[in-house]
Amino acid sequence: MRPQPDENAPQYRFSTRDLLTMAGLAGLSGVASTAINALGDAVQAVLGLAGTTQWAAGLHVTLLLLAPALIGKTGAATITALLKGGVELLSGNTHGILVVLVDLAAGLFIDLVLLAFRRRDSRPALIAAGAVSAASNVFVFQLFASAPEDVVRYVWGIAGLAAISGAILGGLLAYALLQALGRAGLTIPGGQRRELTWPQGLLLGSAAVLAIGGGVTLARVYAGGPTVQVTGACAQPYTYSTDTPLPLVNLQIEMQGMKRDVRGATLRDVLALAEPDPDANIVIATATDGYAFFITMDEVATNDQLLLASRGEGRQIAYEIVGAISSKAWVRNVTELRLQAQSKVPLTGNLRQEAIFIPGDWQDQMDSASLDLGEGSAKYQGVPLRSVLSAAEPAEGAHTVTATSRDGSTVSWELAEVLADDAIRIWVMNLPDGTRYAVGRADQAVVALDVIALAVE
Repeated sequence: MRPQPDENAPQYRFSTRDLLTMAGLAGLSGVASTAINALGDAVQAVLGLAGTTQWAAGLHVTLLLLAPALIGKTGAATITALLKGGVELLSGNTHGILVVLVDLAAGLFIDLVLLAFRRRDSRPALIAAGAVSAASNVFVFQLFASAPEDVVRYVWGIAGLAAISGAILGGLLAYALLQALGRAGLTIPGGQRRELTWPQGLLLGSAAVLAIGGGVTLARVYAGGPTVQVTGACAQPYTYSTDTPLPLVNLQIEMQGMKRDVRGATLRDVLALAEPDPDANIVIATATDGYAFFITMDEVATNDQLLLASRGEGRQIAYEIVGAISSKAWVRNVTELRLQAQSKVPLTGNLRQEAIFIPGDWQDQMDSASLDLGEGSAKYQGVPLRSVLSAAEPAEGAHTVTATSRDGSTVSWELAEVLADDAIRIWVMNLPDGTRYAVGRADQAVVALDVIALAVE
């Protein structure tokens, strides 16, 4: 039997059922977005055109469109979108806090567009709301994430593709899902538009203020800067800018199947001016939002396409690392390049061949996670410990793995457990005073800090 709404209940309040519905839709949508992003990247890699990931933009808003249609209250899409952004942020979305703003804008536009329609669950209403909300992500990224010039050049075409996706994969798909739910008796009449009440107006107004305020803050964070500090293990630290007398290179580079025209100085030339110390074996590129990743000096010496590229002019200029072998090292809005002598971790014991853990050998297998490894919560890169051990080939009869910390303390695991669990990782901390290592799980259960040796027994 289909549940019936309470006609006497205030129409501006969200019931427990409403809140659970929004939370469920947000959770499903947040988790699905990770797979949708991967699917979009795969298609773009095949086509090789800027912005073609937007063919899937509508799928990101499908479940957001269901919220106001099912609940029938203004603000439902905004709240669901904000929760979705939180799910994506906490699950490690690569866009960081920006993803919350992207989702909030999408939900806000859905609620605003639906105000113009008599029924929130009608096909025209969902198509219009889906198109506008899906296209909004293009402009949010353009404004606050310093999109590449190749993308900015075609921004209206890319937004148009997103809008088409939003209309079809967002609006029409949401409408089909509503019809299926209705036939199964799982919906209540919630689509009828009612007069906008002051609490609903306050909610939308607050969401708009939050989106604008968050956008202004993010614009400052993501803006980059007119200079880059070259510091660390070097004889002549200095400040790099477009006035630095270095030859500039024009290149067409490719990432994820998409070609881009870039201009900048080779990272080799930029660092050479600082006169790196002989033992400096990595450079760490840090962005304005705190993201950082390392590049080996071996790659700096041999990769002719590794550039510190610039985009924009005057106060709008920003710098980015392009052409690195690892896509994780393509750091945007770079503010610092820090040279460093990165230590290594020896692997000894009951192994077919003794080895040394060198982070540069594992760049492509590293994932990032926010952890507290004794220096406060920050984002670090880690690689599954089982991959490192497997490369050293544990000998028959080996059954434990022991990590030794600098203070002499040890922690041991069953070798079989480590070899069966990708979540147990060795984390790399490239700190200003040197590189340190930790071993622990990806769910933040850190076990061993300041690790200096690993032994298989």
